[in-house]
Amino acid sequence: MSQVKQLPDSTKIYDAWSELFDIEDDDLNRKTFAISNHLSELHGEVENIKLEMGKLEYSSSLYLPSMSKCNSVFAVHVLMNNWNAVNKNITDEVMTVLGFCEEILPSEEDLIDQDDLENLKEMADDLRATLSESKLPERALNLISKHLEKIESAIASYQVIGAKAFEETIKSAYGEVIANAEIFQEAKNSPELGKLASIWQKTKSILDGVVSTNKRLSGMQGVIDKGQKLVELIQNLNV
Repeated sequence: MSQVKQLPDSTKIYDAWSELFDIEDDDLNRKTFAISNHLSELHGEVENIKLEMGKLEYSSSLYLPSMSKCNSVFAVHVLMNNWNAVNKNITDEVMTVLGFCEEILPSEEDLIDQDDLENLKEMADDLRATLSESKLPERALNLISKHLEKIESAIASYQVIGAKAFEETIKSAYGEVIANAEIFQEAKNSPELGKLASIWQKTKSILDGVVSTNKRLSGMQGVIDKGQKLVELIQNLNV
């Protein structure tokens, strides 16, 4: 919120969010769709703040009005407007309340080392470059591209929802590999599939570190097990 608060009023709202979320896409439809997903995640975080503050038995009058203004900032229907349409809701009062919530509530958004995140992004960029020159059959190319999009989305979502971004991505990818094993076979012994397996292995290792750092997230162990099976499935398909 503090990053976007200083933007000029004439800035297009979708440009403001695409800069913040590091979304680079010349297709405006795809860009706004990706922004909408992230804004939905931010809305979910605001709702979670309300829930957790209620559990701590803080008076709702201290935070609910400001939380409502936050959700106005994250509205999707105004993406084509200028920034002044939402910036008016980022008041000093809102920033103060968010600051107190940040101090009171536990943080799980800093559990992954920044170097690990950067390394994962570099691996994703490398696979993206490889896919741009790939000669794989169209079905296999599209499926690997879909997996890569999941990973790229999780990397971008981490700053919003924390490690659970990777948790949800692994769950989705695991089922997809099982359901599309025949299509993955079309990419057998390819550098594309090998790089995808390496990326999932890196993701699984990152989540291992998250759980070992924060024991409260021990429930994520089942997802890590799925991550290991996901890596094994892709590796077995590539030999």
